[in-house]
Amino acid sequence: MASAVRRKKKKKVNTTALICAIAVCVIILFIFLAYFIGRIRYKDRFLADTYINGVNVSGMTFEQACDELHAGEIPKKLTVTTIDHRTLNFATAEFGYATNARDEVKKIFDSVDRGKWFTGFAHKSEYTYKEKFTYDEEELKLLVEYADWGDTETKDAELKLTDDGYKISEEVQGTKITDMDKLQELVKSEVDKGSFDFFLDEESGVYEVPTVTSDSYEEQCAALNKVFDLSITYDFDYTKEILTGKTLMDILDVDDYGTYSVDRDKAMEYVEYLADKYDTFNTDRRFHATLQGDIIVEPSSDAKYGWWIDKEETCDQLVGLLEDGEPVTDVKPIYYSEWGFTYTGVPEARSADDDIGNTYIEIDLSDQHLWYYKKGKLDYECYIVSGQTTSWARTTLPGVYKLWDKQTNYRMKDRNADGDEWDVTCNYWNNVSLCGIGLHDSAWRGGFGGDIYKWNGSHGCINMPVSGAEYIFNNVELGTPVVMYYHTKQEEEKED
Repeated sequence: MASAVRRKKKKKVNTTALICAIAVCVIILFIFLAYFIGRIRYKDRFLADTYINGVNVSGMTFEQACDELHAGEIPKKLTVTTIDHRTLNFATAEFGYATNARDEVKKIFDSVDRGKWFTGFAHKSEYTYKEKFTYDEEELKLLVEYADWGDTETKDAELKLTDDGYKISEEVQGTKITDMDKLQELVKSEVDKGSFDFFLDEESGVYEVPTVTSDSYEEQCAALNKVFDLSITYDFDYTKEILTGKTLMDILDVDDYGTYSVDRDKAMEYVEYLADKYDTFNTDRRFHATLQGDIIVEPSSDAKYGWWIDKEETCDQLVGLLEDGEPVTDVKPIYYSEWGFTYTGVPEARSADDDIGNTYIEIDLSDQHLWYYKKGKLDYECYIVSGQTTSWARTTLPGVYKLWDKQTNYRMKDRNADGDEWDVTCNYWNNVSLCGIGLHDSAWRGGFGGDIYKWNGSHGCINMPVSGAEYIFNNVELGTPVVMYYHTKQEEEKED
């Protein structure tokens, strides 16, 4: 009989183990795949969480890291701003400026174990390097030495006397380098610090700095200008002369605080200037004569008319006014005077070219004629008899006189150099000199004019009819100029 056949029992597969094995393989494959991906990813980069000198360069290429770190960036120029705000530029290439930063970053970059790229996710990697710069110091010094820094000299502020008063001249900060060695060291120091743009100020020590500034003069300037503005105004009738400003300051000895004393010698110099400019006493005068036309009337020792400043008295007056220290207007100079006679003229007639005016007595000694003009119009005329010309002691001298005294019933008693004596009384005495010359009536004379004066003239006075002397006495004001002159050749020779 057929025997029963034993069938072989089928093995049961362990699926769990298989799954685990597959999973392990997948994981291993993933790990290897991820590793190689990371390996490729960080092949030319810094690992994750990497810092250089505190700067995050994670995942950066070498060039990117250099850019981030500014490694190897070299300024193209060194800029120095001078004290007057000019800029001087020096190309860094001219003095060979270079840095080791890229080399240092490259060393760090090359030292990274990129096979362990995954460790960057586990811990922070920190690197540091010290940047070093190199340049040609001697070349830099030469560039600094021969640069155009400026040549303006430093000046202190000054207080100056000008035509307009005291002015403060501002201090000047010079641009000229006074310590080149110090400048070279300063530039080197800034470059060593990596500073390529800086300013040279007063504290840099390379300039001479003003020691006196304008503000130190402000109070002094105000005090001196108070003195400068002081004025003394002299009145010369037709014009004024103002003593102030620089002319005034020349007369004063002034200290820094405006306190002053008067230099009398300098004050006298100013008074002498006034006298030279405005005195008319004892000077030639142009005159329009009635018969002769334009003539020159020369002065004589007897004829005293015009302005004559008493220098000593006027100087004392000026010193006193200045010592008072107050401005004064309309000051009259002091004129010489003696025996009641003051050496002045007619204020209304005074001008730069004339001091006689158009109101005057005119006496033509050659024609023995007198005219009185009032405001340019003839008001009176008559014949006269003047001094006898046969004797110098009796001759009436020409010149411009001044009517300065009048009297009635005047006794004329005197004696001249010739020994002549006289003692007579006139009705009207019109004095025109200090030596006894007057315009007076001579009732004892039977005639006037002609040549009487040559052989029977007066002792120097102007003899007039009673009516003429009375007219002068009543109608001609004191101070009126009296112009006397000769014009014939004979009389001119005698006068000489």
